[in-house]
Amino acid sequence: MPAGVHLKPARTYRPDPDLHARAKLAVAEVGSDMNSHINGFLVWLVGDSDELPPRPKDSKTEGATSAPPGTT
Repeated sequence: MPAGVHLKPARTYRPDPDLHARAKLAVAEVGSDMNSHINGFLVWLVGDSDELPPRPKDSKTEGATSAPPGTT
């Protein structure tokens, strides 16, 4: 495949800049990347998997039991 040509078209999302910076650090901490984690979340979201992508052990929401916003 020629350079600059991708199998899948790019998608644009616009996360909060602070959230994006924190997410980049978090995926690096678990040895992953943003693309893999976003795809992993989307696979979970549509029901193709029951597992969410991993997150750092020291996540401030580790052990949280409340439902995600908008799900209750």
